[in-house]
Amino acid sequence: MAINITVITTANRARRFVQADGAAIEPIVDSLNRSSQLFAGKPLIIGSAAHTEVFSTASVACVEFETDGDLSDHMASPMNLVLTALSPQELTVPFEGVIEGEHFKVRIDFFFTGGYVLHTRAEGVRKAVLAERLMNLTSFLERPVMNYRLPQGGIGLMNPHAISRFLVTPGVADLPRDAWLAEPA
Repeated sequence: MAINITVITTANRARRFVQADGAAIEPIVDSLNRSSQLFAGKPLIIGSAAHTEVFSTASVACVEFETDGDLSDHMASPMNLVLTALSPQELTVPFEGVIEGEHFKVRIDFFFTGGYVLHTRAEGVRKAVLAERLMNLTSFLERPVMNYRLPQGGIGLMNPHAISRFLVTPGVADLPRDAWLAEPA
């Protein structure tokens, strides 16, 4: 198993790394179990014989781990939804979102400081209690990390503190009382 690592910064730059040695992959994959600490302040360091690169975690928007191996055991489900990054082909087709009964499928576009945009499909089960649904919406940016699946296999971790806004399509029916109601111009 090989793993490709992409670090996407808030400067909208992507740095790519690859590791094919199983012994060296193991600690990388094990670190996913502590992913909630990834953006907590300690720098992200990626080293090789050629050079060592140090990233300020405050300037990291996302880290993606592309692999054909199953990483699902290493990622907690965020809230009651599964996020999957949209492939380039999916972005060319109009999105058909649905919120029916207990189930939902929506598109969420995450806009990061610096201009990077992550387009995702979110699927899950709606919380029965309105207060829980509102908390899911309002606490999204307060989480230490959000994970998502890559369409080509693997997972990504996004830094909620680097998100400047997100857009949910179709619109959310249950909004907080202090939300403003207005149409985009």
